[in-house]
Amino acid sequence: MVGCRCSLSGLTLAALLISPLVQARDAGQWLQGMVDASGQQSYSGSFVYERSGSFSTHHIWHRADGDGVTERMLRADGEPQEWVRRDGQIQCASSFAAVSGWRGEAPATLNPAQLQRWYALEVLGTTRVADRPVTVIAMKPRDAFRYAYELYLDDQTGMLLKSLLINERNVLLERFQFTDVQFAELTDEQLEPGASCLTLAEHPLEKRVDTSGWVPGWIPPGFVAGEPVVRTLAVNEPQVMSQAFSDGLARFTLFVEPLGDGALAEDLLAQLGPTVAVSRRLQVEGVGYLATIVGEIPPATAERIAASFPFATAEMAQ
Repeated sequence: MVGCRCSLSGLTLAALLISPLVQARDAGQWLQGMVDASGQQSYSGSFVYERSGSFSTHHIWHRADGDGVTERMLRADGEPQEWVRRDGQIQCASSFAAVSGWRGEAPATLNPAQLQRWYALEVLGTTRVADRPVTVIAMKPRDAFRYAYELYLDDQTGMLLKSLLINERNVLLERFQFTDVQFAELTDEQLEPGASCLTLAEHPLEKRVDTSGWVPGWIPPGFVAGEPVVRTLAVNEPQVMSQAFSDGLARFTLFVEPLGDGALAEDLLAQLGPTVAVSRRLQVEGVGYLATIVGEIPPATAERIAASFPFATAEMAQ
């Protein structure tokens, strides 16, 4: 965990100059502008991602036009990772990790009015990111089920150029920050994936068992479920059911995979930066499954979700 302690109210306001433009627009308007920018702006650039004291650098190409939104992301250091996504759907990926590490976009379903039920919003002021003027928005949770955010939005386009994710003890868990960005139209060649980007096979969800055993009995208030899908990353890989949940900003995903004959699976609780993973074994109609919750939510929230599965194994009930 990053040793820096960053208080939302303790941000160095001497460097944040309140301008007439900031005063004229409230936090909800800035958030709506962030959502609009994601679907309207084409850009390319590089960003840094930090969690638990480790850093990684990435390149991103994002094209928004009449055909929708196409994105390509490529990690520039460490193990090669890449994905291409069109209108929110993954077309190819070098690994699931390549997709799960990306948080630098505005959710398309973000509703500022609804978010204010779960977060207190505040305009802190202005500063600069990637040599561009930005306005800083603070989002403080109204309950213990989610984290706090600071969002740095480009004054000209509204695009998210930097974000900080902070826990209840004011400890910085995650930083995403552009180091350079260019707003320009992109070519097809810039969005073409490399050879390591594997096409994800997607299959219709089949009712192989009573799917009610896969649904947690408790979800934090404000979180809405997406459509469940079944995917395999490569040939001969087992199918994994996944379902995403989001309050418009925070998100977690439920993964459910069958346990083969004689397979051993341990219940798990792990955390890396803001990302928590909790696994529970399930028995549905005599078939064993492993359900795993992965997301940027407090560990206690994830454990409460996992504990609410109606078909946890006898071992878990003890």
